[in-house]
Amino acid sequence: MQYKELVNFEPIETVVHLCEAAKEDYAYGLIDTYVISDRMAEIISEVIIEQLQYNYPADNKGLFIVGNYGTGKSHLMSVIASLAELPGAPEHVKNKTVKEATGKIAGKFKVIRTEIGATTMPLRDMICAEIEDYLDNTGVDYSFPAMTAITNNKDSFHAMMDGQV
Repeated sequence: MQYKELVNFEPIETVVHLCEAAKEDYAYGLIDTYVISDRMAEIISEVIIEQLQYNYPADNKGLFIVGNYGTGKSHLMSVIASLAELPGAPEHVKNKTVKEATGKIAGKFKVIRTEIGATTMPLRDMICAEIEDYLDNTGVDYSFPAMTAITNNKDSFHAMMDGQV
């Protein structure tokens, strides 16, 4: 008898490509292979999903994921993004607690996946350009005003969300 007859496993991909997670098969594969410990299940269901849900009023805040190289940040972000964007994604979650909690966000978001490389472009301009590209690809014509033409960014984002051109 050989070891391969006793043990069957899928090789672990060493690098998760965030932008590739826009493809459903790749996204589902990332969800299928994401190992969720009890502590991570608690963080995903009680912190991350609670901050992303918008069905009931809460003092929602942004999330900042920090970790050393190779600790699974991209894998986690791809899993959360896929769960938020794809209505059928929760069926791929193996952890019962997380699977139940994902109902609050599953399929309710549009996700823009991007990676920021070495650049001197201001962060606001990068984010606005990515949003404009996404909107253009979905048939929505919207351009953010130049930073020098506005007194605050909030009004521009409200106008974009309201569909004002």
